[in-house]
Amino acid sequence: MLREIKNTVKVASIYISTIIGAGFASGQEIVQFFSKYYEKGFYGIILAGVLFALIGLIVLDKVYRERIRNYDEFLFPTVGWFMGWVMEIAVTLFFMSLFCVMIAGMGNIISNRFGVPLKYCVMIITLICMAVVLTDIKGIATLSTVVTPLLIMGILVIGLYIIVFRDTSAFNAAYCVEKATRNWFFSSILYVGYNSLMSIVVMCGLLPLLFTRSVGIAGGFLGGLSLCAIALVINTVLLTFSPDSLADELPILEIANRYGATVNAIYSIVLFTAMFLSAVNSGYCLLNRIGSKIRVNAKILAFAICILAVPLSGFGFSNLISTVYPFFGYLGLFMVIAVLIEGVKLFCDYSGTPEL
Repeated sequence: MLREIKNTVKVASIYISTIIGAGFASGQEIVQFFSKYYEKGFYGIILAGVLFALIGLIVLDKVYRERIRNYDEFLFPTVGWFMGWVMEIAVTLFFMSLFCVMIAGMGNIISNRFGVPLKYCVMIITLICMAVVLTDIKGIATLSTVVTPLLIMGILVIGLYIIVFRDTSAFNAAYCVEKATRNWFFSSILYVGYNSLMSIVVMCGLLPLLFTRSVGIAGGFLGGLSLCAIALVINTVLLTFSPDSLADELPILEIANRYGATVNAIYSIVLFTAMFLSAVNSGYCLLNRIGSKIRVNAKILAFAICILAVPLSGFGFSNLISTVYPFFGYLGLFMVIAVLIEGVKLFCDYSGTPEL
């Protein structure tokens, strides 16, 4: 029983860590996909949380039941040969762009804090991330299990602190701004779409942790609900300080700066940790995808990715979220629909008592 609970927490932590990246922790993703719809953004977050929970439990249940060990074994039977290859190419490009941006973000934080030239920071961070990636899913599982709860705690504590000690006048200003659009529903779907591209790849490698069927179901459900709760707190903070916060590059960090150097420093560490987890997860997925197609030693391939990532890491942070993320969101929509259909099939076709 204790082992089952431990693995459920591990699975949920890995799932959460694939989505809580720099864009999420900084508030930039929440701004782009939820906060600009103001009160309707909360509906969008709840919808996204429900979808994340459903996708997580469906994918992990399928991984356990069909003993799936990699993304290919899940992808091609689910979406077919042609769309499978389209998704393969799209997912690989997404992982590469995400890895480069997270590396650049961490390099910028270290460079600004310690005055080290950016290019050296980027090189060092890239090598460290790929070293962790080479530990494979067991090393990433250990990292996620230890770091993700601390990351969640940091976001919630700082977020709730800001909400409790908020500037009332700024909070009242939140609803004085005209809404950009009423289409919060589609924005929420897009958000789930592009995040599912990476999370599904990672979940397809979690079979060693799924000792029972209930571990996958509970892990996926817990992960989705946790993401919903954290996003609700971040969105509340952002609306408290809107409209100013909606225009910032790193909105939560800018808000934390209003509460003194200590709060700002703590959230800088939280943001750096989120970037590191996101970089490691995307690096693992990238190495996994390329390695499954090209029979090259993993260390050589990791070194090649590092060489390519360093010059590409100058791509803008907010530009990625506002342009590239929605693009991949449309592609991810196809995968989300396919997974939900798969869930309906499993529900309708499954007979007998499930193994627990």
